[in-house]
Amino acid sequence: MVKKIFTSLLLACMASGMYAESKYMTIELNNGLLFSFLLDENPVITYENESLLVNKDEKTTYSFDDIKNYHFTEDDQTAAKMTIANTLEIVKLDDETIEIKNAEANCNVAIYSVDGIIVDKAKANAEGNATVKMPNQAGVYVVVAGKQSFKIIRK
Repeated sequence: MVKKIFTSLLLACMASGMYAESKYMTIELNNGLLFSFLLDENPVITYENESLLVNKDEKTTYSFDDIKNYHFTEDDQTAAKMTIANTLEIVKLDDETIEIKNAEANCNVAIYSVDGIIVDKAKANAEGNATVKMPNQAGVYVVVAGKQSFKIIRK
């Protein structure tokens, strides 16, 4: 309940222009990973079932658990931290395709539906990059690249 009140207060502050100079909302997880979202893209932030949800558009939602904090920054902190930590980065190329970056070199990359069916798969190149197709159907999907995974909700 406290998180819901805090999120509502945070959204109200954003609406009032209190953070007008900030360009990004950055989410820090307990494991040290940072994810930044551009505020100009008007992400919709909600809290549901102990997860922070960030809706970047009508078809893609990112779900975060185990959050240490979130704050507003002038710059995108995702790229710097992910490059240093060599952590999985997912970039939406278009409505059908996503690119996986910073995966293990030559590892298998796959998108699974929640019932365990492989939707698409590829092999990462020597730099750890791979491109896979997202399904057009709404649902929850898991991207697995080597030993790392990321949950994506498509609306």
